[in-house]
Amino acid sequence: MRILFATLILGLGLAASTHADGIYRWVDENGVVHFGSQPPKAKQVEVIKEPKSARYKQWQQAQDALVEQKQVSTDSQVEKAPAPAAKSEEQQQSEQNRAELAAQAQRCASAQQRLQELHSHPRIREVDANGNYRMLPEEERQQRIQQAKQVIQDNC
Repeated sequence: MRILFATLILGLGLAASTHADGIYRWVDENGVVHFGSQPPKAKQVEVIKEPKSARYKQWQQAQDALVEQKQVSTDSQVEKAPAPAAKSEEQQQSEQNRAELAAQAQRCASAQQRLQELHSHPRIREVDANGNYRMLPEEERQQRIQQAKQVIQDNC
């Protein structure tokens, strides 16, 4: 009787979970096909089973925009002249400045996230070079907090 009851509960739980979530299919950079209930960000995926939620509708709009953006970029590449034009020094400098600003923003965001993690977790466990776990001593944690604050000050 217990086994029957447990099987029934498990079956109902699985039926409810498959009913609630959608199923997505996508191909990664290495050509491997994946299936999952959560689609990856910024990738075009095939919807096998559509979920019935407002969040899915928002995601679908983002996917449609991504497809449209890829189509526009491929169309513009076709329209461009096949011979690459030499960029002016000013254009190269502006591209370099944009790349530096993007890298600086990435460092800022990364340091802010690292600082938040260091503040919210007083006991930090990390993996050393040999693959062993070790607890971070409080002095080293405080030193890393100071380093993160310095990076934030320099980049944000």
